[in-house]
Amino acid sequence: MNRTNYIYVDFENVQETDLDRIANKPVKVRLILGERHKSLPVKLVKLIQKFSEQVRLVETGLNGKNALDFVLAYEIGVETETDPNGYFHILSRDKGFDALIRHLKAKEILAARHTAFSEIPVLMNLSERVKLLTAHFKANQASRPKKRKTLESQMQSVFGKTLSLGEVEDTIQGLVTEKIITLSEKGEVVYKI
Repeated sequence: MNRTNYIYVDFENVQETDLDRIANKPVKVRLILGERHKSLPVKLVKLIQKFSEQVRLVETGLNGKNALDFVLAYEIGVETETDPNGYFHILSRDKGFDALIRHLKAKEILAARHTAFSEIPVLMNLSERVKLLTAHFKANQASRPKKRKTLESQMQSVFGKTLSLGEVEDTIQGLVTEKIITLSEKGEVVYKI
């Protein structure tokens, strides 16, 4: 299944919008803007135009404590009704969103909070994927996959089933190149970390 990833940017909290990462990805970005955001940087406007099919501005005209947070939560709620199989990402440093993330997960909706585009699995480049998996394997030594097929399955789980077959293969080769793992001819995985 080709799952759509929805990225809701709390623009009041995070202005870093690395939109070039969304090119050719199953991603839709929603920039949540408040009253203070009457003008945007020219560079950002050009990127919004470049990715106009994927990026939408949500102008609230509101201000005040948590005003944008409530609008963002509402927008996610509406989208989960139309696409319950989507993966919903909130880009914000505000840990208050973690309660919303827990609530969505309890409803079996894929959701996560990140502080940068580079942390969103579907947008990661090869070196970022290898780094994340290395940390994952170090933290979860008891549940490391012992066979290549299980490794592929666990990788898809870690990345929210967003990787193409080519990205899975590239990532495995990246793990081998970085000497994180070796693979036997029988498909057995040996960890070097």
